[in-house]
Amino acid sequence: MADYEKTGGTAGISIIMLGVALAMRQMSMSMVAPFISTYCKTLLGYTPLLAGLALGIFGLTQAIFQIPYGMLSDRFGNKPIMALGLLQTVAGLVVAFFAQNVGLLIFARALQGSGAVIGVGYAWTASIAGDSMRTKAMGTLSAFVSFGAAAAFILGPVLRGFMEVRQMFLLCASAIFLTVLYIFFFIRDISQARPDVELRGSGIKTFFQNRKLVSFGGMAFLNNYMMMSVFFAVPIYLNSILGESRLWEIFVPAIPVAFLAMKAAVSFTDKGFGNIILFLAFVLSSISVLFCLNKSSAVYLSVGMVLFLCGYIAIATILAADVNELADSQHRGTVNGIYNSMQFLGNFAGPTVTGLIWGTSQKAALLAVFGAGVVGVGMAVKLRADSKKENEGRGPAIHETKDS
Repeated sequence: MADYEKTGGTAGISIIMLGVALAMRQMSMSMVAPFISTYCKTLLGYTPLLAGLALGIFGLTQAIFQIPYGMLSDRFGNKPIMALGLLQTVAGLVVAFFAQNVGLLIFARALQGSGAVIGVGYAWTASIAGDSMRTKAMGTLSAFVSFGAAAAFILGPVLRGFMEVRQMFLLCASAIFLTVLYIFFFIRDISQARPDVELRGSGIKTFFQNRKLVSFGGMAFLNNYMMMSVFFAVPIYLNSILGESRLWEIFVPAIPVAFLAMKAAVSFTDKGFGNIILFLAFVLSSISVLFCLNKSSAVYLSVGMVLFLCGYIAIATILAADVNELADSQHRGTVNGIYNSMQFLGNFAGPTVTGLIWGTSQKAALLAVFGAGVVGVGMAVKLRADSKKENEGRGPAIHETKDS
């Protein structure tokens, strides 16, 4: 397995290129999300229930298909499976462009989500970075993916000002197709096809027999549950204060601050404070939701978004690195697939549950998100306690020395 030190700058460049590719995919897929519910009203067969399904089914199929794509990457290599998943997403976007009724749009959104290759991307990055620089590499990839999603909230309203939603689908399809060409011709895949690797589930067993991996998956679910819930609520509030076309004014300042938070999280994790950073990040994310309770103040909402993105990206970075530290090379794609499935279940559950409560009480919906953060704090505390017990029995571990 190659690592940064042996490959010089090549590994770093490859990881950045992978990050750019996945950020482009994430941005393209997130850009249309705020407009789906209103766009459905222009299609045949519209009902509020079907509109909600059109919005949420993308996250559900993402969760379902992460595992088979991860297993396929273990057997056939990362690059061909990554290209296949992205082409499947392109096909879904093209179908959405031609959709004249809500039913076909739901199918198109499901098809888009089923090209679930984020786990493959993380496995690929881990294989490039090797053990010595894995946390830094995961931080870089998480930053690109997270900022791709944030950039969508900036570019989406701008493009919507002079472009129909169906035209945005076609634009996104074109961008992702270019990403496929970019990956195919310019990113090196050091993994090899391994026909001897079974697709029957040994990697799945590896994941669920490891309590730490299951715990990481649970925290990833909570992190993404909170993220999608916040991105459901805050744009609604900001739209009433600033208008759709000015949402970028909130997200632009938050991005560089979150990037600095990610850099600090990586630095402290490398020094052995990973579990403490997870705890503090969940605390920060939970506190940020309380700022969002003041829905009439752009200042409070802005501070809440900055704090939330800092907590979110720190959690995502540390968890991705920890998962790949525990995953063996033979099942890395499968393990990442399961982990990302749990993440995307959070993507599906967040707006679904929040939207369900929202109609009755917006305050209760946000307090439920705060409650998810509190559960995350508790899981981080338990993880640290379990790590301390392990270290007492076998000596200090690489990432737990200071935490103990």
